[in-house]
Amino acid sequence: MNSSDNDEKVYLGVDPGTVVTGYAILKGGTPLDFGCIRPPKKLPLSSRYYIIFTSLRHLIQQHSPVEMAIETPFINKNPQSALKLGSALGCAIIAAKESDLRVFRYSPREVKQGITALGSASKEDVAAIIQATFNLQKVQSVDATDALAIALHHSRNNDCLSKEM
Repeated sequence: MNSSDNDEKVYLGVDPGTVVTGYAILKGGTPLDFGCIRPPKKLPLSSRYYIIFTSLRHLIQQHSPVEMAIETPFINKNPQSALKLGSALGCAIIAAKESDLRVFRYSPREVKQGITALGSASKEDVAAIIQATFNLQKVQSVDATDALAIALHHSRNNDCLSKEM
């Protein structure tokens, strides 16, 4: 695939979470939409998962991305947290596959390395670079800038086939 093929592709980047799921829609290196899905914390987990799924489904229907890049969970010492995060990731994957999107996975370290050239960069470092890259004044959440970083990293990644889920 040559770089001009990527110019018109629409990508969905997702930073999954049960409290906050960041999302970004990127086309030709330009953000079309980005933000956060914030299911109410007081809702049962099953309801929060459903909100994540339906919100991403709506974004997919609205913007027609062809690929989704998702950040894989950092393995947590708390097994319950890892299971919950994995379930949120599963909701995003199912929403993507329902619309026949190809799904690609990246670790937080890979995304940080691709965006900042430093795999151990902080979320704030990533956010600062994303804000400068896209000339954004202020982004309300690092989850949204993480999703932009994931989409941007995927759009630049020449070896993405090895990352397909």
